Amino acid sequence: MDAFDNFRLMLDPYASKILTLTGDRAMNATDLSAALGIPMAACYRRIRMLKSAGMLREDTKAVSAGGKSVSLYRSTVESAEVMLRDGRLMVKIRANGQDSSDTVDLNEEASMLHWSSSSG
Repeated sequence: MDAFDNFRLMLDPYASKILTLTGDRAMNATDLSAALGIPMAACYRRIRMLKSAGMLREDTKAVSAGGKSVSLYRSTVESAEVMLRDGRLMVKIRANGQDSSDTVDLNEEASMLHWSSSSG
């Protein structure tokens, strides 16, 4: 995934909330699912996507109340910036100690973003 793909993932409301919740402390999928009010399957889907993008990692293992071993997840995102300058859009993300950045000339990639102006 490139920086734009990672940024799009960060725009997902549940993915961004997972990153926020796990920024200060590691959490398991059950607690994340409850905090987000979404089914476990949807929570695990976001966890897999964030792990694949390098923005979430398995921090430790813990034992649940039922005696099962569960993974605790922690955000690796240190910073994210989006800048628009001179017709160029730049995304910079620092996660897991790695920098990722991409720049696109909006004049050349007009289909990438779409704004509509409507009078209401």
